[in-house]
Amino acid sequence: GALLLPFLQLFCVFVLIFIIIYVFTWSELKPTMCKILTSHLKCGESMKTSPAPQSSNSPDEQEIESLVEMMEWPEPPAPINFQASTSPNTTDFYLLTPASSHHVGDHVKVLIMARDHRGHPKTYGGDYFKAKLHSQSLKAAVTGSVTDHRNGTYTASFLLLWPGTVSISIVLIHSSEAISILREKRENRYFADNGTTAEVECNVIPPSNNVCTYHDQGTSERWYCTHPLNLPCTAYIDHSAGSLRKIYTPTELQYFFREQWIIIKCYGFQYPSSSFPSWLVTLPGPCTPGLMNLDPSGFFYQDVWISRSCRNRPFPDSVSASSCLHGRVLYMFGDSTLRQWWEYLVNFIPSVPSIPDHTYMTPHLSHHSYTILFICDLHYIANELDAFGGGHELPVILINCNAHLIPFPIRVYIRRIQTIRDAVVRLLKRSPKTQVFIKSGNTGYLYAHGSDWLSFQLDTVMRLMFSGLPVTILDTWQMTSCHYLPTQLHPAKILVKNEVDLMLSFLCPQ
Repeated sequence: GALLLPFLQLFCVFVLIFIIIYVFTWSELKPTMCKILTSHLKCGESMKTSPAPQSSNSPDEQEIESLVEMMEWPEPPAPINFQASTSPNTTDFYLLTPASSHHVGDHVKVLIMARDHRGHPKTYGGDYFKAKLHSQSLKAAVTGSVTDHRNGTYTASFLLLWPGTVSISIVLIHSSEAISILREKRENRYFADNGTTAEVECNVIPPSNNVCTYHDQGTSERWYCTHPLNLPCTAYIDHSAGSLRKIYTPTELQYFFREQWIIIKCYGFQYPSSSFPSWLVTLPGPCTPGLMNLDPSGFFYQDVWISRSCRNRPFPDSVSASSCLHGRVLYMFGDSTLRQWWEYLVNFIPSVPSIPDHTYMTPHLSHHSYTILFICDLHYIANELDAFGGGHELPVILINCNAHLIPFPIRVYIRRIQTIRDAVVRLLKRSPKTQVFIKSGNTGYLYAHGSDWLSFQLDTVMRLMFSGLPVTILDTWQMTSCHYLPTQLHPAKILVKNEVDLMLSFLCPQ
């Protein structure tokens, strides 16, 4: 012990000298690296540790924690076992409301009794089921609501909205055991991005201990890239999506399967002898901003979406759509599912010239006195919204923010939606007559790094955060969920048409 003490003292002296040299060297280097990169980026600086988080007492942080708590999902008892996970092949279903006759407006309920792969009843909840009631011959469909009783049983409830024979379908999207894996991957994984001058990993979370930090002044968002070898942080030019990593082990992969439709049976419900549309229970009022979506928010009949919240209408030809858009400027901020709207309008209105797309150009439409812009450049939506003034132009804002943020932790998504929502509030204060549309996410995210459960979580957060504002939330989630065509992230043209028609119904309710 006596011999060890002088050695420890000498070691501490060397460590202290090293720290002093490091601090002085870093203080000389740092000013040369903190240069303005673009009008949006303040500083690219090298850092050894991640920045200190915001105070948990701030209103934004309090809201984040409240939303995270609201989004909690039942977890299976640990450790999970595949044979003990929920199986779509052994799960039972029972009709709870058998009757000799039913009427439009009645509710039909189905009890779901989850079982594992050995046929044993489940004793806890957390499975993600989706349900719909549909009629193939009538091209009619509506989503059902599923209640988790947290004991291995669920109730699916369906509202009867048209006369005829219908089928009930229940889908096990993910077992609770699969969701526990998804949740762990979402909160802890990274994705690679390719820089222009050097290939490095970038993320909203520091991917290593030696990173370049890029700070956006408008939103206070930070973006991190692994410090490239022999290049300063100011050499950053751009980024693009990198290759996807294999994030599942062979054991984990067995929990994931393609969604399996389980047709219970067909029921010949008896209705009053009448025809569409006189059998509608009530006719809602015109489509106006701020309307709350009912559940279900609407249904398909003869391939036409009928909203239950407002009296939407079809726009069958380019003349009607062009007349509705007269004098308006539409700005579209979103992913490829919103880009489908832009492409639909380009093809639907022949007189609108199409501008060739480019990753860093803004494709847009112009037609006499209206313009449609699709903002695809890599800017923060909140900054773009803050750039709108309160002048003569009354823009129509379309926002969709879901699919590309699925891989990130839920807190990252909440912060991003906070900045967008706050920018929307500021815009509406400057320009109260501006119409803002929030397009919900699409179902059909069946890729390896995504899931309808992940999409559903983000979609729920988005609805909660925009509730109470004079904006319109377009429920494309239910539209894409219940249609008879196979579920896919980029839906067929008939679905896109109904989505656009619903939006136009709010712009031109009469």
